[in-house]
Amino acid sequence: MSPVVRRGAPVQSPGMPAVIRPATPEDLPSLAAALAPLPLFKAYGLDAPALATRFRGALDRGEGLLMATDESGPVGVCWFLTRGTFGTGAYLRTLAIREDRHGSGLGAQLLAAYEAGCGAPPGGFFLLTSDFNEGAQRFYQRHGYRQVGALPDFAAPGVTELVFWKPRVRE
Repeated sequence: MSPVVRRGAPVQSPGMPAVIRPATPEDLPSLAAALAPLPLFKAYGLDAPALATRFRGALDRGEGLLMATDESGPVGVCWFLTRGTFGTGAYLRTLAIREDRHGSGLGAQLLAAYEAGCGAPPGGFFLLTSDFNEGAQRFYQRHGYRQVGALPDFAAPGVTELVFWKPRVRE
């Protein structure tokens, strides 16, 4: 699940640059509280405690968990596996930013951090996004991803997860 729901597109204030860094266990409660209000997490019934538990599991398993912060606190997350798809492709599990930061370029920065953090996976980069999350679909397409499949009822009944893939650039 890769939430990037766009409604409007508030623009980041120029005085609020974000810092992207690895998340720590101490960050998880505030990170989860900042992102739980997003419509997509609500659609999947994930409140702040559930998100914190999932993020804790990611850290415990050694998965990639980056967070973006600014002076207001946590504003985004990027959760990924460097070799999570078919044993050769990187898998972006979640990319989410606070709604007030949509349209600020932060999503693109987190996506670039994911791709850089995975090196050059032979199978490229994969992610799932919900069929109803058209903003995320457009976002990923603008960044070189293309839809290559669909998984009906995979994450929730009545929701189709769309499989997106970006091939690795071969030199």
